[in-house]
Amino acid sequence: MMHSDIKSRPTYQVLEPDLAGTGHLLVIEGETVLPGRLDSLAGTFAPVEDKLHTWLVGSHAGAQGLGKVWHLPAIADVVDAFACATRGFGIGDRLYVQGTEPFLWSVATAAGIVGFGAGQVRLHHTGSLRRRVWCTHCHGVTDNVTTNFAACSGCGRHLLVRDHFSRRLGAFMGVMIDAEVPGQVPALEEVFP
Repeated sequence: MMHSDIKSRPTYQVLEPDLAGTGHLLVIEGETVLPGRLDSLAGTFAPVEDKLHTWLVGSHAGAQGLGKVWHLPAIADVVDAFACATRGFGIGDRLYVQGTEPFLWSVATAAGIVGFGAGQVRLHHTGSLRRRVWCTHCHGVTDNVTTNFAACSGCGRHLLVRDHFSRRLGAFMGVMIDAEVPGQVPALEEVFP
């Protein structure tokens, strides 16, 4: 993960169970699971295994030792699963999420809608550094940005990808790259592989 001095830039911790929690939900973006990582997570979450439910999203390997495992094809299915949960989520429940930044914040936003507070959610960034970018001009969102600037999917402006992050939007700020001097555009570089 990149280091930044920008205060809005999120920092992430390695996932560990909060033993004071009464229920534990682990949501993993399958494409970010490295060999041996599921075994490591199973060992880490062993103290709460009997109270652990795991959702593996997208492509993934087996998940032995991770409590009851639900396989979900895509992030939209996580949102639906939250909405259709058989019981409400309470103050004692804990949510642990592992994946890319757009995945983390999509899950965190959906969790907030069903009642998880910020103190109940733990996020761990793994995988690609690609970004979700919010356009300050049209308020559109462009996903999977890996370069220092990108065309907005909403208005088409070329946006400089800033390191300023909005937790509410789950996205980085994008501003028109040549607003000051039209036509003056730096070289395109892949900086968020």
